[in-house]
Amino acid sequence: MVGSLLCQDFTPETQEREETMRRKRFQRGSLKPRRRNGRNYWYAQWREDGNPKSKELGLCAKVNRAEAEAMLSSILHPVNVAAGHPSSIVYTLAKFIEEVYLPVCQSKWKSSTLVTEGHRLKLHVVGSLGSLRIEEITREDMQSFLDQKAKALAQTGIDHLRFRLRSIFELAMSEGVVDRNPAITLFTPRVCLPDRERLVLTSDQASTMIEALDLREKLLARLATWEGMRPGEILALQIGDVATESVWVRRRLYRFEIDTPKTKRSIRQVALTKATSLILSAWVEAMPSRDPAAWLFGSENRDKPISRDNVWNRCMYPKLKPVGLEWATFQVMRRTFATLSKQAGVDAHALRPDGQYCQRQRERIRSQQVRRPVGCRSAARIHACSMTVNGECSR
Repeated sequence: MVGSLLCQDFTPETQEREETMRRKRFQRGSLKPRRRNGRNYWYAQWREDGNPKSKELGLCAKVNRAEAEAMLSSILHPVNVAAGHPSSIVYTLAKFIEEVYLPVCQSKWKSSTLVTEGHRLKLHVVGSLGSLRIEEITREDMQSFLDQKAKALAQTGIDHLRFRLRSIFELAMSEGVVDRNPAITLFTPRVCLPDRERLVLTSDQASTMIEALDLREKLLARLATWEGMRPGEILALQIGDVATESVWVRRRLYRFEIDTPKTKRSIRQVALTKATSLILSAWVEAMPSRDPAAWLFGSENRDKPISRDNVWNRCMYPKLKPVGLEWATFQVMRRTFATLSKQAGVDAHALRPDGQYCQRQRERIRSQQVRRPVGCRSAARIHACSMTVNGECSR
């Protein structure tokens, strides 16, 4: 679908530049002796469908050069049959992305990735390089493109574009559309647009956030900040996913659609801290239905889960703005979990399913709390202690 949508915005000139046809070149290959295990072999090299090929043809002591050349000629005969004749259609970069690249990626990408990357390619790559024939695009063309984009995009955005160009030309080589990959040596410009400030909650701000929210939103915030869950994973939880002091991540909510988790590793059992377990129990007790298939955070009609934007705009933002934490989005909450865990010296993967830290991690936290200044100890405190429903810490 993304490929067809991408095509709608292409100009007729971009879609119809196919008059010039590529012709396959006649190959003679390369033949030279190569030493292996103390013996010399005839080593042949050639290209087939744009890919390098090689083969040992025999010992130099048993096969003379004329015989080896005849063997290489017979190998190259099927390749050279079509030499001088028009081969596959010459693609513009836009046409190759639409007709080849996106359909191939569609079979391995999740729908969310296809939408995101399709939009990125259409907006940046197709808009700047789409009208060029793909075999005529040089490294200088693409590096100049990245240099221009660096004035408007941060480093992470440039890295995405550089990786995507490499991937496009790798597929083009495998399809025989080009005979080399000029994107291999592309690099991210040294000067890019500065990244946005990555905000992180302090332990005091996290406590203030919890105190300002209602019961349901308290649970959402704790699952994101203390347990490190993605918002889509939290909102897709069902009653049947709740276990003793843990929850199971089996699905996610992405743009109003239920989908599988982001990666295979995302399907997991998430350990819960003591305070999160208490809030979760209180919320489950208040729910009208105990059906295992019922959504833990259902919408008003209970047939589907509430959306992230809905719960944020209607229930969380109005409560956090008066306390000055309207910037504490779900992304900030999850970043807080990762950042403060790292600062506290806690491995985010060290939690067992029963919700307790490994003994080695406990000892590490205690020793670092003794050595660290007060500011760092507060970072450790958010993970080393659990919080009750009203937001106060208890060991």
